Amino acid sequence: MSGRSTGGPRFPIGLLALSRVPSRLLSLGVPMGPLRLLETHGRRTGRPHRVPVVILRSGRERWLVSPFGETAWVRNVRSGTEVRLGRGRRLRPIELTELRVADRAPALQLYRRRFALIPFVRAAFDASGRDDIEVFAAEADRHPIFRIS
Repeated sequence: MSGRSTGGPRFPIGLLALSRVPSRLLSLGVPMGPLRLLETHGRRTGRPHRVPVVILRSGRERWLVSPFGETAWVRNVRSGTEVRLGRGRRLRPIELTELRVADRAPALQLYRRRFALIPFVRAAFDASGRDDIEVFAAEADRHPIFRIS
């Protein structure tokens, strides 16, 4: 997928419809591995929005990675709205700190390797799981990452 236009990877058509199933299950409290519901408030409307996200873990570190770039949840988090994470009725307030572009490559490489079997993850990256860190650094500006604290 080299030679992408600016703006980052394209959000796959149909993924929004597919995300309704895990969203509903997570809303009911059903465990789904690394998936959790992220609740933000609309930066213009103030209304709550919930989307399923994957928590990337390594040791004590936890991150939210946006494989599709500047999504609505990323823009809402950046606007400073309250953020909650969890499943079912157990959504807890969290603090998110965006990683600088220069610091994202290791987490992107780990994310790509760990979720290599998921087709939309493969499609979101130019780098393959076997590529060196420099290849991930070259596309780090297209994949926002937030440290969870």
